Amino acid sequence: MSKVKTCCIADFCKTGSGSTPSRNQIERYYEGGNIPWVKSGELREGLITETEEHVTEAALKETSVKLVPKGAILLAMYGATVGRLAILDVEATTNQAVCHIVPDPKMAETRYLYHAIASQVPQIISMGVGGAQPNINQGIIKELKILLPPLPEQRRIAAILDQADALRAKRREALAELDKLAQSIFVEMFGDPIENSKKWPTKRLGEIVRVRRGGSPRPIDQFLGGTVNWIKIGDATKGDDIYISKCAEKITEAGLRKTVFLKAGSLIFANCGVSLGFARILKIDGCIHDGWLSFDEINEDLLNKLFLLKALNTVTTRFRSMAPDGTQPNLNTEIMKNFQMILPPISLQNEFSRILSTFQLLKASQEASISELGTLFASIQHRAFQGEL
Repeated sequence: MSKVKTCCIADFCKTGSGSTPSRNQIERYYEGGNIPWVKSGELREGLITETEEHVTEAALKETSVKLVPKGAILLAMYGATVGRLAILDVEATTNQAVCHIVPDPKMAETRYLYHAIASQVPQIISMGVGGAQPNINQGIIKELKILLPPLPEQRRIAAILDQADALRAKRREALAELDKLAQSIFVEMFGDPIENSKKWPTKRLGEIVRVRRGGSPRPIDQFLGGTVNWIKIGDATKGDDIYISKCAEKITEAGLRKTVFLKAGSLIFANCGVSLGFARILKIDGCIHDGWLSFDEINEDLLNKLFLLKALNTVTTRFRSMAPDGTQPNLNTEIMKNFQMILPPISLQNEFSRILSTFQLLKASQEASISELGTLFASIQHRAFQGEL
């Protein structure tokens, strides 16, 4: 690429943000509205063609919400979604957490600018203020420097990045389909574990496994920094949906004596809060937080561990509805001990376990491919915006 100019976004784009019409005026500003209203949580690195909520013409006239044209780039400025991007595929309004960026079509192609901004998201977030969820503002966005080659060159670069990104998307879709297929096979073989539509024999879970609650030594800060794995709910919320193979923190031997230590191979179950209802199998030894229940000493003549995990994960929503009312739902040990567990023939459970293990191998292959494509995409993206593509 020949030498090209670099411009700040403010030099060739119009930017702005929206607002949230008063929720005290639901009937006037929301009900019956047909104007799409985008919230920052709806920005998911793709096209926005529809929105969860709409606002009325009255909201557009009487509040500070603004119509944003189709083709605008949207960037989340704060909250849990800070840094997320999307492109509007419809004319819409947004809330105040969303910055809209409308490029001058004589200077920048939308898809090129989208990729250029995406390449700088880590830098953008690092310039924000605040703690775990930094806030960025329009001033930061306007000052971003973007390499602007001629429009035909922008289109060429955007097409290459779009193709590379599409490959990653297809791999992610294939991974999601594997999960759906595993779920479908489970339901086909065993039915709903709560409704027990196939009329399998049942036993109280407490009769076939030992149910214990984890423990959290307090104050936890006094027990961190040791050599014993400290397994918290957050260690299971990303990546593998069956196993936990690493954790973020470790505790001391003194902390170990105040909690529950489990060997690798143990099955644990999130029993409270927003994560309630999912199970994992440990690939590491460690102590479990009091947000976990452990299911160990499983009667293997009656119950296959992978079958049990999938049965528990299949009915997550039901478990949440079973939890006693409170600030956060909580399934205590007695509730889980009394849960009626379906018991299909162990040979059928073992067959499902073999199928699930095969699926895990396929998923590992897909995940490795996604990782390789991610590295390739990052390399192409870097070269593109250094003028080397």
